[in-house]
Amino acid sequence: MCRGSLATVVGSHDRNGAALRTVACEGCGLVWVDPRPFDSRQFYEQDYRRAYKNTFEPRPRHVLRAGRVALDRWSRIKRFLRPGMRVLDVGSGGGEFSYLLTRLGLHVVGVEPNVGYAQYAQREYALDIRRGFIGDVELEAASRDLVTIWHVLEHTEDPGAVLRKLRHVLAAQGLLVVEVPNIEATCQSPRSTFHAAHLYHFNVATLQALASCNGLQAIDHRLSPDGGNLTMVFRAADKAAACESRIEGNHERVTRVLAAHRPLRHLLRPATALRTIRRLAGALDERLTLWKGKPTGKVVLDELYDQALRLGRVPESFPALRLVGWAAGAVAAAWWLECELVDDAHQFAWTTAQGTAIYFALLASALVGAWLVTRRRSPKDMRLRLGGLSLILALMPVLH
Repeated sequence: MCRGSLATVVGSHDRNGAALRTVACEGCGLVWVDPRPFDSRQFYEQDYRRAYKNTFEPRPRHVLRAGRVALDRWSRIKRFLRPGMRVLDVGSGGGEFSYLLTRLGLHVVGVEPNVGYAQYAQREYALDIRRGFIGDVELEAASRDLVTIWHVLEHTEDPGAVLRKLRHVLAAQGLLVVEVPNIEATCQSPRSTFHAAHLYHFNVATLQALASCNGLQAIDHRLSPDGGNLTMVFRAADKAAACESRIEGNHERVTRVLAAHRPLRHLLRPATALRTIRRLAGALDERLTLWKGKPTGKVVLDELYDQALRLGRVPESFPALRLVGWAAGAVAAAWWLECELVDDAHQFAWTTAQGTAIYFALLASALVGAWLVTRRRSPKDMRLRLGGLSLILALMPVLH
């Protein structure tokens, strides 16, 4: 970025253990893969989704997961949205975020190079998806009020050229939202920091400097709660700014963070255990949410987005798993009460009336909890869930 000629090797392998040389510029701290590991055009058009998702088109669990990510992204930028905005979604993938914006009344055009995912978004959600790379797609100047590019810039061969093109399509007062992985993140395993699909790695300083050198001015930025993702909002600069691409101290900062992020230290962090638990909980909740079969992507997203739009916010995470937790807690509480109140002859200290009252109180609590979780769902789905839970709880005394 700063045209420097000195770089430090910061990585020698990718997340799969294959050889991958990654370096950091000593002048600005930008991190990139050297040499390039593949033919980008062939890889992203045909192979990328197969390599990372093992599928040509998204499956229901992929759609559900991406839909939840889309809602999280919406929550971060909704203060910038207004009805009727003309939006360009670069790297639209399976179309989940583009579809959410159309549900909000925005006019969206997506750009996606992957053949399978682009066709799926066009067919499933009737979206306007231009298949190809952003550099190849013809876009009218000053034609978009909002441009979003989520986790795409790090994949491109020339990020500066991409930012220049996106600035070109921004209307007056238009906004560009860029999200990239944060190279200073320590939430992931050190062995997962680098992989072949990410040609460049940014932190706040390098992303802001690169944008400034290409006619953009940062107006907002934030890191995700775990520090893994960096989201930055730009608008076109009023006048050409001096391109300060050399960033003093940034190389030392980046290399120091990477050197300190070691496997043992990572394993001993409490956040590592919590991240693992959240991932397991998410996988389980996906199975519980999709237990009825294999719905279409549109059915999955409509149910998810209907709930969010009625609430005006992102729904709570893992509701089905939380319901299971409540039921398990009720069973544990009943078992503890029984053990505490039983005498030496293994006879209940409760009278029949007391035991019956406690049982139905637990039953009512579980049903109220289930209703709170499922009340935003369809009536049929809610009846099925409440009926199944009632049957299980009604059989508990017999099983005991």
